[in-house]
Amino acid sequence: MPFFSFAEGSAMFDTTPIENLFLMEYLSTAPEACLRVYLYARMLALHPELGGDMAETARFLHMDEEAVYQAFAYWERQGLVKRLTDRPPTYALLPVRGEGTAAQPAMEQSYYTYRDYNASMQALFGNNLMDTHDFRVANDWLDVLGYDQDAALRLVQYGIKTSRSKDPKPRGVFERMNKLAAAWADRGCRTLADVEKVIAEQEDVYPVAKAVVKRFALRRDPTMDEVDLVKKWVVEWKLTQEQILDACAETTKASKPSFAYLDAVLKNRMAGDDALWAGLVDVLRELDAAQATPTPDQRKAYAELLAQGFEPEAVKLAAIQCHRRKKTRFEDVKWMLKRWGGEGIYTRQAAEAYIGELEQKTAPVRRILELCGLERRPTMGDLAMVEAWQAVHDPAVIDYAAGCARGMQVPMKYMDKLLEDWRAGGVRTVEEAAARHEAARRSRSAPGQTPAQNPALNYAQREYREEDYGDDFYIDLDKYAEKYAGGGDGK
Repeated sequence: MPFFSFAEGSAMFDTTPIENLFLMEYLSTAPEACLRVYLYARMLALHPELGGDMAETARFLHMDEEAVYQAFAYWERQGLVKRLTDRPPTYALLPVRGEGTAAQPAMEQSYYTYRDYNASMQALFGNNLMDTHDFRVANDWLDVLGYDQDAALRLVQYGIKTSRSKDPKPRGVFERMNKLAAAWADRGCRTLADVEKVIAEQEDVYPVAKAVVKRFALRRDPTMDEVDLVKKWVVEWKLTQEQILDACAETTKASKPSFAYLDAVLKNRMAGDDALWAGLVDVLRELDAAQATPTPDQRKAYAELLAQGFEPEAVKLAAIQCHRRKKTRFEDVKWMLKRWGGEGIYTRQAAEAYIGELEQKTAPVRRILELCGLERRPTMGDLAMVEAWQAVHDPAVIDYAAGCARGMQVPMKYMDKLLEDWRAGGVRTVEEAAARHEAARRSRSAPGQTPAQNPALNYAQREYREEDYGDDFYIDLDKYAEKYAGGGDGK
């Protein structure tokens, strides 16, 4: 039997026929070596006297016999070659057709279901040909794991990129990526967007894992479990590669360094002790439950606050107050505690008493703000002003001044100057305040005269805005009563 021949009815004489359909559908994706073998085979099918076996074909094309064999296997999978015998191997060339026939069901096998997908997969490896096993794995990613074709192709691209080989072979890439494909599928990866997201994480994590493997003098790639540990260190704990590699020095205490031992070392460095770690986590949860994993800087700052004498529960209460004022950074807690420390407040009991006292003092301030037409929470500056007024004036006079300030650009500042003018003028009652205020108004509006300046405005002025006297960033006094009514802990 000749080495090559046309299937019955397929031969064209006096030429080596290459169909346009072949050029359109196969030329752009077929590896160069496979094209050389196929074109030579087309000629040998017309002139079998030119070549007698696989070895002679390999010599003519300056290729290895195995490479020629793999090329024919490639065209078998493409549906353009049919194997007739195995020992020795002989083949028949099939016509290029879009649909199978009774004699040649070219596109009905599982491979041809994903013909374009498989061609794109092969193109990723260039002249390194995939075999049947590789295609079966690639197709299982679609049929069994549920990946989109684009997602599966991106997964192989990532496998080639992260291979240690300068010329990655399909078998090695598929063996490694098949484990990743299964693990990522368990995490819900299906689409190209899903795979891109996981790869973005891996690109931050995998180099660190490889660096740790190298530090441990292990001649292998990191395992999936090891990569997951490194992901926790890098993504959740926000550790840098330098911090992780620095901790590797402590693993020399173990007879056999491992990622698990390094994990314990890093956790001890992060936490110091369980009580410290748990207390800081509680504080961060009060600020923002989604960001409750302490960073090294936060752990250090928390330890410093405790060293200054603040009770853990006092720090937690400060976090609660910050969150109620929409302040969710740990730096905000530090700022508040600095103010508390200036007042000698270090325990939760002292902090609660202080907040309760402020609440009692704030009730009249809220009422005055309402009379002025201000819709905001009282600040410590407001409280200081009102306390100064109360030391001099009757509450009714203060309320009248608030009504006069309504509509002014900076009502509280206007009230302060107005009440100071009344104090200087000996005003003691609401009637006296009203008479002095009305006299000042008539003086300013008398026709034909230069308006007399309102004594309340006789001070060096600049342009103010109400927000200049805004939130002092202290305590949410309005909500304290609701939170701590009945002696509760605020949960």
